[in-house]
Amino acid sequence: MEKKLPIIIQTIIYKIRDAEPEFLLLKRSEDRGDFWNTVNGTMEMDENVSQCREREIAEETGIKKLSNWSQELYRFNFNYKGNTMTVIVFSAQVDLSQEVTINDEHTEYGWFKFDKAIETLKFDYDKKALEVCNNMIKANQ
Repeated sequence: MEKKLPIIIQTIIYKIRDAEPEFLLLKRSEDRGDFWNTVNGTMEMDENVSQCREREIAEETGIKKLSNWSQELYRFNFNYKGNTMTVIVFSAQVDLSQEVTINDEHTEYGWFKFDKAIETLKFDYDKKALEVCNNMIKANQ
């Protein structure tokens, strides 16, 4: 097993439909918390940020072709089992026709407009990250 770092790379994946962003959310399986979230995963010792985000996106969604990668959008810390975890948030765009294939860490996925995505996400930090991402998309349109 790979040695994990206390760093989580989160990628908010979106597509633009009728000039409005739609965000990909994944519902974690019951044994992983049974809540909706964006793509994220813990960085391994032998990889850099780009490698981690590409690996996690491919593992969790099957997506390999993305565009409009953002720079770091947001960063936050939280406590997990007595350890401080740092989450670094990015975003990337996919084509409207992009298919998603979830892995066994998740039970379903959906594309959500901003207001519904905010309502669906569980954690306030994730909601803030989505807000930052949405504002960045709107500013660049």
